[in-house]
Amino acid sequence: MKSTIILFLSVLLLCASCSKENELKDSVMIYDEEYPELPVYSEWGYNTFGAYYDRQVFISNYETVPAKVIVTNNEMSFLLDGQNGSYYDYYDYAEMSITFKIPGLTPEKYSDLLVLNDTIFDLTNPAYELLVSIDSAHYTAEILNGQFYFKRAQNLFVDEQQIEVILSGYFEFQALVGGEPVTVSNGRFDVGVGTDNFYNYD
Repeated sequence: MKSTIILFLSVLLLCASCSKENELKDSVMIYDEEYPELPVYSEWGYNTFGAYYDRQVFISNYETVPAKVIVTNNEMSFLLDGQNGSYYDYYDYAEMSITFKIPGLTPEKYSDLLVLNDTIFDLTNPAYELLVSIDSAHYTAEILNGQFYFKRAQNLFVDEQQIEVILSGYFEFQALVGGEPVTVSNGRFDVGVGTDNFYNYD
């Protein structure tokens, strides 16, 4: 009887831990008072991002994993995946993603992403590549100016176990996308990266 109770309590604790981990994967949208269509800048792992793409909104949503880190071919890609159009435009938005490719940066595991803390990447560096996808159209952007700033990288622990690294920061740039000049402004992100969205197949 005692062993049955211990087993039952162990299962309950395991389920509670799994529930916490699953909740961490959800997106929590808290809007910015100054830019009401964008999420507020945060460092809590809310799994959101947002920016103005000219006058449109590029923003995370609840259906798509907002960020992925992919390491291959001796470079790291940081992918933000969401939509072009606000949450209010339920039927009038396009799937959209922006990928920042940084050669020479090759973390072996997600916990190595802590090295990004307080790191600014000048996007005019010709070694970097920026890809923009809108629905079925894919472009390599020609950067005119801009930067990508990992302001904070921090560990997240649940029940004394490391679950993910929270990456938070800002981005902005001007570029030619498909030959058209585009301004991406007021970009911010706050995303968790763990075993589910970190890929290394170098």
